[in-house]
This record gives sequence, structure tokens and C-alpha cells, in this order.
Amino acid sequence: MELSYVQPRVIFETVVGSRAYGIHTPQSDYDKNGVMIPGKEYFYGFDRFEQYRDFPGEDKVIYDIRKALKLISDNNPNMMDLLWVPDRCIIKMTPYWDRIREDRDLFVSKRCRYTFSGYAIAQLNRIKTHRKFLLDPPKAPPSREEMGLPEQPLFPTSQLKAVCYAAIEAIVEEERENFITELDGIYGDYVVPLLSRFLIPEQRNLAMEWFQLGVKSQAKAFLSLGTQYVKDEYVDMAKKELAHYDAMSQWKRYQQWKKSRNKKRAVLEEKYHLDTKHASHLVRLKRMGEEILETGRVNVDRTNIDAEELVAIRNGAWSYEKIEEFASDEARLDELYKSSKLRRSSDTKAINKLCIDTVDEFLKKEASSSA
Repeated sequence: MELSYVQPRVIFETVVGSRAYGIHTPQSDYDKNGVMIPGKEYFYGFDRFEQYRDFPGEDKVIYDIRKALKLISDNNPNMMDLLWVPDRCIIKMTPYWDRIREDRDLFVSKRCRYTFSGYAIAQLNRIKTHRKFLLDPPKAPPSREEMGLPEQPLFPTSQLKAVCYAAIEAIVEEERENFITELDGIYGDYVVPLLSRFLIPEQRNLAMEWFQLGVKSQAKAFLSLGTQYVKDEYVDMAKKELAHYDAMSQWKRYQQWKKSRNKKRAVLEEKYHLDTKHASHLVRLKRMGEEILETGRVNVDRTNIDAEELVAIRNGAWSYEKIEEFASDEARLDELYKSSKLRRSSDTKAINKLCIDTVDEFLKKEASSSA
């Protein structure tokens, strides 16, 4: 897909992030998001499209209207911003998106209680990871020898994930989901390059699906058998492989973190032993979730609400202990969830019709213009 194809099909574009929240600095980036309606070939043919981000010199993502509306209906915090972003941030508005914005109440639901708090907890997990890097950084990449492992793994790569699943109890419970997500990346590192190199391009996705099915079936087989059916030495070896993989992942994350740190942000982190930007977003997300449950409104622009406090938090006003306590206390969210008059989930039937009608009108106009 070329940029020249995307631009005329964009029905909405806006500045997002800190500038939309009203908590930016003069040096803040101009992050942009938007929505487009692709041509009929993406609805009737084999072509697929979800988002486009190849904008030279710009941090911008343009979403397929179907993906955008699905994410918003799921109450994805970042995507909900697109329907409530302040007018001062809007770069391009068309009647197509304006119509959707008029019906934005269809998207709001009690689901926000979990999505906004979930994103807030994700910020806390990043804070904890970065805090550990600051207070107890890894000194060197973990060697297989020091962890009691042979130079080459005993398990084939295609079985390593399954074996690791069998030893999953060795991972701290609250980190298991993160571990599983990262473990999935091992196949991206090894398998995808092979698929790209040797397989017919049109068949790569299908081949990857078949491969993943095989891996998942292996993992399920190990889990259903239980470790009591696996030889002790292999369970022990699996746990060591698991520990090595986890330690190597931490080392790579640490190196990437050091490489990509913003200098000004790094000064604050060193001073407060806290990623203050993540802390600020954590507080904003949790408060926005509470506001939606209580009022049904998505207050993207924090001006005259708590913008000054959020900026102060980003500058180190709250300690790590206060952030952790704030994130952990979900009593108010639970109370608001019970008392909220919002529907349990978005009105997907009405949203689906809204999407169909909008796409249909756009494509008809495009066809008549090219006739």
C-alpha cells in the first residue's frame, strides 16, 4: 500500500498523546492517529489491511475503519481518545467521522473499568521493570554454563516452547503472562526469517498458522500430561532453560532501555528511581476510567481537571510508594462499576450498522467520482 493510496482515503486525523491531554512540554512530539476507508478490493478481495504507518519523518498511524471501531468498541483507552479528542487537536475531519462521533455514546460501556485499569497496571509493570534496572541492573548477559546448561539446548527449537510451558510454575505468578508473550517472540526470531526466505510469499501466513498450531498442540500435550509424566531431569532442564530465557530477555530489555532512553527523562529516573512519565499516564488512565463509569464521558483533555498535577507527577511529585499504592487500590473502581448506569458492553449491533453505512456511502461516492 502506497502513501498516495492512503491519503485521499483518510476520513479523520488528529494529534494524540500528551498534546491532546494538555500535559505536553514545548519539546513534546506530535504523535498523530487517524482513520481511513480502503478501497473495495480490501472488502471484496483477498487483500487485507489494518493500519498504515509508513509516513516519512512523522510518528503517525492510520487505521482501517473496521479495526478502529472494533478497538473503540472494546474500550481500548488509546483508541477511545479518537472520539473525544479536543477540537484543537483535529487535523482533518470529514462528515464520515463526524457522523460516527455524533454516535460515540454507542461505544461507552462498563468494560472501561477493566481496560483503563489494565493499561494503568501495564504502566506500573513498566515502572517496576525500569526501577529494577536502575537499582539492580544486570551486569552481563547470562551464560548457559553458569546456569547449569549445556552449550546447545537438548530440546529442538520447535519443542522448547512446549517444554517451557511444562515448567511454567517456576515463573513468578504475576509475571507469567509477560513471560508467555515474550516466549512467543522466540519464533519470530527464528522461524519468520526462514519463512520469508524459503516460502512462497502468498503462503507465509498460512505456514505460520500451521506452525503455531503445532507448537500450541505440543504445549497443551505437556500441560495435560503434567510434569509427573516427564522425566525429572528433563523437567529440571526445562526450568533451567526457562530461567535462562527469562534472564536473557531481561538483559536484552535492559540494553534496549539504555539505548532508547530520553536524556531528560533519564535524569528524572535517576533522581527519583521512578519512570515518572509512566507514573503520570498511570494516574491519568485510572482517573479516566473512574470518570467514564461515573459520567459516561471520556475526558481526554485534562486541562482544568488535573493537567497541572499530572505534569507535577511527571516531574517527580509522587514517590514510587505512592504510585504503587494508588495503582493497587481499586475499591473506587469496583464501587463505580456496580453503581454505573452504563451498558455492560458496547452496542455492537448499532456500531456494526454505523460502520457498514459509513463505508457504503464512502465507496459509492468514490465509485461515482471515478465514473
